Amino acid sequence: MGYIVRNLEWHAPNGDVIHFGGAKPFLLKAFNPGTPTGAAEVTRGVRTDGQATHNVTIEPLTPSLTGSMHGSGATYEDAQRDLDKLRRRLQAALNPKFFGSLICNRYDGSFMLRCRPLAGATFGERFGNTHTIDIEWISDVPHWVAKKVSRMVVGTHRKSLRFPLVIKPTVFGEIISRGIVHNPTIIDILPRIVISETESTKVTIGNHATGEATTITHSISAGQKLELDMAVPSAKLIHESGEIEDVTHWTAVGSDFPWACVPGENDIYCAVDNPNLSPVIVLEWHRPEGGL
Repeated sequence: MGYIVRNLEWHAPNGDVIHFGGAKPFLLKAFNPGTPTGAAEVTRGVRTDGQATHNVTIEPLTPSLTGSMHGSGATYEDAQRDLDKLRRRLQAALNPKFFGSLICNRYDGSFMLRCRPLAGATFGERFGNTHTIDIEWISDVPHWVAKKVSRMVVGTHRKSLRFPLVIKPTVFGEIISRGIVHNPTIIDILPRIVISETESTKVTIGNHATGEATTITHSISAGQKLELDMAVPSAKLIHESGEIEDVTHWTAVGSDFPWACVPGENDIYCAVDNPNLSPVIVLEWHRPEGGL
């Protein structure tokens, strides 16, 4: 095995998790995490040396594996029956139309890539109770990320008192829905954002560092949460009952969606049209890696 890994996990969109490693039924022989390559836009001047590079786009990653699946059974027919079941399970988990998560567990940590299969698995000839398999994926975002989730609550309590104290609702503090997110890498981070603890008919979440912001013109009530996933991108309203409503189409005209946390300091803020109920924001992200 040229590229050393402990094991791989394919978290399929149908909810199944396929493990490839040293244990049956799916054995891993070789894995290629994909090599980042760039497509450059260049111009060359007349009678000048070299070239001018205007932009470099990272091409999609195409990780692949070679392995085998092992059927169990006392007879040839029993083993084939088990191999047929494994084949159906594998093909059901490798639908090229849907994205899943490929997790690479190495000795220095675990890394994840959102990707989809280029096609179903390719099966070779049967040898004893074993079939060889080859699988290839493709990722829209060409960066592996750390499996560990980084999390930050962007909602700090500022102490204050307002006098005179009366029986009417009195503010003893305020939630400042603003915070700094530091991106230590050279790659943009696409966060997942959950907004709660507010009531409003319009929510705006943005990044002062880039001047970009997303506005959702859909009301949010007490007990509800608004979730924005910049990697997809999508916007969901999570009701107190657990019901999920897709509100992506309620994105205001002119909004920047998605936007990213760029390298360096990012001043994240949230604004609502009810100043008495400032929201609490939770940002979650995975640290991007330049390559594995």
